[in-house]
Amino acid sequence: MLSKEDIIKLDKTQIKAAGEVLGRALKDDPVSVYDIPDKEKRHAVMNHIFQMTSCLGVKFGETHATSAKLEGVAVWLPYINKKYKLIINIGCLLKAKVYKMGTQASKRIKPIEEHSTKVHLEFAPDDHWYLQTLGVEPAHQGKGYGSLLMEYMLEKIDNTNALPVFLETSTDINVKFYKRFGFEVMREEIIPHTNLKQWYLLRGAK
Repeated sequence: MLSKEDIIKLDKTQIKAAGEVLGRALKDDPVSVYDIPDKEKRHAVMNHIFQMTSCLGVKFGETHATSAKLEGVAVWLPYINKKYKLIINIGCLLKAKVYKMGTQASKRIKPIEEHSTKVHLEFAPDDHWYLQTLGVEPAHQGKGYGSLLMEYMLEKIDNTNALPVFLETSTDINVKFYKRFGFEVMREEIIPHTNLKQWYLLRGAK
């Protein structure tokens, strides 16, 4: 059984592998399904979007894995003094080959990103951490690896520069999971111009 002592901070050499883990973990998440309804295509290209988010985490925040085997991965971004209010990095976009997702997926994800960013900054306008992505390999789900990653970073945040933490999710089971770590639902709604339900959660500074 893994422990917090096994957790590693990923570097640029592990971005591709982290994206592949998250792609497999989240390929059938409601947001992924909405972005790319075609199952075969979605399963083939979702790793590219998560390679981009992993790249952002490595460059600007912290990207962790449960161990060197990458059973689970978490990407955390700091919104400090609004410096990273809108983190867009051309290098990460190109490195991850996000263009392989296609223009239709880009059009479908646009209203989600725009609305979620607006809500994000409404409930977390000051310095805070953002849990951008958390996923566990399907073969390792249910073993507590997601909890391990959460506990590790939340303890680090609480014991260093204690700040609020914001996240969004699109499944009720995830809402219940995050509530165990002190998160509160700030808003639950259908994102405008979509049929996608989203929950926005905030954990206050401890």
